[in-house]
Amino acid sequence: MDKTDQNVNRTERTVESVLRVASMALSIASLVIMIKNSIANDFGSLSYSTLGAFKYLVTANGVCAAYSVLSAIFVIAIPCPISKPRLWTLFLLDQVVTYAVLAAGAVSAETVYLAYKGNLNITWSSACDYYGIFCHKALVSVILTFLVSVLYVSLSFISSYRLFSRFEAPKH
Repeated sequence: MDKTDQNVNRTERTVESVLRVASMALSIASLVIMIKNSIANDFGSLSYSTLGAFKYLVTANGVCAAYSVLSAIFVIAIPCPISKPRLWTLFLLDQVVTYAVLAAGAVSAETVYLAYKGNLNITWSSACDYYGIFCHKALVSVILTFLVSVLYVSLSFISSYRLFSRFEAPKH
């Protein structure tokens, strides 16, 4: 490997490492905000655990944070030669985490939207009129989750490029 290839490889690993660590931090932030999100007032009490979408968001962010830590260690701390099984594993797991976090963000965004806007067709009023701080924190958690999704889409591009530029796609 010549010096140019080593610099590209080092730059590629650095970018990948930064994306993995940043996604871990944002996943943990989203997870903590949502877990601590509860409110009780004259209208009743509300917590993330009472809504399935938010429980899925917490679970997906937890899985993403754990995978981000493990994969960052795998990429940074274990400098082994690039092999087809290693690249396929990272590629597939990056895809799974990307779609899981994106799905969690989407379903939670719908829940937050309904909480803010209601649905007049079926006589649901806005819950955020009564649980404003809960809605605000849920919105922040959803935004952070979408940022994690963007980072994981970038990681998916990197892992797919790395895999398919070095090896052929599997044949049917």
